[in-house]
Amino acid sequence: MIKLTRSRAATAIPASFKGANLAKKAKILIDLYYSAQGGSMDFDSAAWKPAKGALKKETGGKCAYCEASTETVAHGDVEHFRPKSIYWWLAFCYDNYLFACQLCNQTYKGDNFPVFRTRTLTPAMPVAKPNGPALDQLAVSLTLDAETLTDAHFVALWSPEEAHLVNPYFEDPAPLFAYEVDIANEEIWIRSTGGARADRAVDSATKFLGLNRETLRRDRFTAYAELLVFKEVLNEPALQDATRKMVERHIANLQKQRHPFSGMLRWFAANWGLPGPA
Repeated sequence: MIKLTRSRAATAIPASFKGANLAKKAKILIDLYYSAQGGSMDFDSAAWKPAKGALKKETGGKCAYCEASTETVAHGDVEHFRPKSIYWWLAFCYDNYLFACQLCNQTYKGDNFPVFRTRTLTPAMPVAKPNGPALDQLAVSLTLDAETLTDAHFVALWSPEEAHLVNPYFEDPAPLFAYEVDIANEEIWIRSTGGARADRAVDSATKFLGLNRETLRRDRFTAYAELLVFKEVLNEPALQDATRKMVERHIANLQKQRHPFSGMLRWFAANWGLPGPA
């Protein structure tokens, strides 16, 4: 997992999730709430499909959780970090979205969302659906516009829960995740860097995202082995300057945001004293 940055430029946020369009979605949400009468809400997944392109671009085409490419296997889609079955009022919140592969999202995570502290309270809703200005006011209270709000706003809003899972848009995974090499089996395991927060983050990532599933362990080793080869080349005493510079460029490129498992590769590069990302 690697830190992600949410672009809040007007051109980056899909029109469906800001301004008047978001206000319309809030009223749809209100209709769904009162129609459900305390039961499950019948969401239309087409409502958040317009977010997919922008979210995918921000991850470089990788799953925001496992960092595997979604171009060849386990196709990606819009994931609700806080499950809409629990946090129904965040169903149309752009800042609750990220781009995730089907394995992490559907096979493993589902509606699992453990928190260390008290879960955020459900918004207070009138007994009966309001009309007119009261309806407009209720819609405003349920609106979280990604274009006008900031990362700091969402961190302040959600961090009191102390969610076990890491949202890479709002928390840097780098201080939490370490990597263990299993040479015999050609696998890389995600491990905790130590401390209560890291332990919870890695434990939940393993249980609810499957980040130590066999396919990922093996794919991570393949990426690791490539970096290791470049490391050994740099250790050659007679290496010419031109070759050294070329190898260093390759090492930096492997750590770029778009490269699969770049979070892990940055960890090994830093521990080996290699150049960082380009």
